[in-house]
Amino acid sequence: MEDLLNLKTYKLLDDFGAGSHKPGSGSAAALQGMIAAKLLVTVIELTNGDDYKIRYSKVLPRLLDIQAVINSRIYPRLAELFQLDSVQFGKTIKERERRNAETDLINHNLLARSALAELKVSIRLPLEIASLCVEIAEFGEYVFDNAFQSARGDSQVALSSAVAAIAGCLSIVHLNLLPFGSDSYRWIEQVKHKCETLQNHYDKLNAVAGEKMNVLVKKVEAKRLFYKEVDQLLNETKSTQQLTNKQMEQFARDLQNLVWLNRKSIWGAEIDINEMYVLNPSKVFEKVLGYKYDNNHDLGYDFIDGQLVEIAGLIDQDNKLVQISNHTGSHLQNFTAAHELGHALLHKQSVLHRDIPIDGSNELRNRPPEEMQADKFASYFLMPEKLVRQRFKLLFGTYDFRINSDSAFKLTGNSSANDLRIKCGNLRGLSLKLSSAESYGQDFFESLSAHFNVSPTAMAIRLEELKLVQY
Repeated sequence: MEDLLNLKTYKLLDDFGAGSHKPGSGSAAALQGMIAAKLLVTVIELTNGDDYKIRYSKVLPRLLDIQAVINSRIYPRLAELFQLDSVQFGKTIKERERRNAETDLINHNLLARSALAELKVSIRLPLEIASLCVEIAEFGEYVFDNAFQSARGDSQVALSSAVAAIAGCLSIVHLNLLPFGSDSYRWIEQVKHKCETLQNHYDKLNAVAGEKMNVLVKKVEAKRLFYKEVDQLLNETKSTQQLTNKQMEQFARDLQNLVWLNRKSIWGAEIDINEMYVLNPSKVFEKVLGYKYDNNHDLGYDFIDGQLVEIAGLIDQDNKLVQISNHTGSHLQNFTAAHELGHALLHKQSVLHRDIPIDGSNELRNRPPEEMQADKFASYFLMPEKLVRQRFKLLFGTYDFRINSDSAFKLTGNSSANDLRIKCGNLRGLSLKLSSAESYGQDFFESLSAHFNVSPTAMAIRLEELKLVQY
């Protein structure tokens, strides 16, 4: 008997399809179980990788125990059964052939009894294969629910393959029980009891496999409906003529609401997402709009109206590509990314680029309306009115900041109201002061501009738009 495990895959498959009795269905079931076991090991290895082991630290001990059981006991035994089933059923068939060729009635009967004895051994092997596959399927349920979520395809294939192997083994056993007579009644009862136990496991695990498949189906459906809403929003935004600031702010809010409501579908249920997380334009590009986002290159310079300017960002809508210059600071990169997000939602031109940031000192003259609209959208997207108001009130205790002796002292620690007015000079100066402030009274905190990941100037402009500051 050739060593099945050492055959090349094509040769093994040819053997299964050669019209012979070996390797047969029992070996096929064992092979299904072996593949399922190795798929689970793969998922556990991925979960235990450097990129994910911290995220899955609570379940890793259990997963590693499962891996150890598979590697030390289940897989090696299935490998043995894979070969043994073929060998043993070969013995059964050989005894049947001898029986069929025997013309002497007594010898024929003896050989028939011998063939049945070999068949009893053949029946024990798929029963053991099925029992091992029950363990694999139960492990598969746990791995699907708790291990690396992006590898749930492997987990589901493992679970379904193990369940299918159980069903196959039960069919093999029932088929092979048919030749036995009444004299084997007690033994048949014992086998039937084992089959009933396995059948109960199969029914439960088959239902589990269906439930896990539906988990993925429901997630796909949730994403489909989400992308349908995104598509509807894009159709609305790109078809709107004569965009107003109010419309752009509403579009930014609509996009944020869509992302927030679908955050678990986008990022995964295992990630704890707060409201600020969805204000990351790079994530929206990648997770929602399907763009490739790249901020690893210097995009160079260009001449605009005779002025040399740096290209801060570039969007290619046809090829779904966004590039942000790495030559600027993090606040500028974030604002530029939101600017390009504005182009993606509002404009139809294939290629657009941002040459100079709105909060820079060398703002271009005669900027195209699309560029100014994209800047306004960026402001609305990165600094939503509701969140800015909430944060401002939390830090400064009011929605209407005015300079007086109390607010001046809390903001500076020693200045009078008149001194603070002189130092600020005007409304913009006061807005900048509040945007950059890291303390107020006895409280210390992250500044508004840092919290929203924008420059102090961009934050100051937004505070003025929302009339949160009076000078």
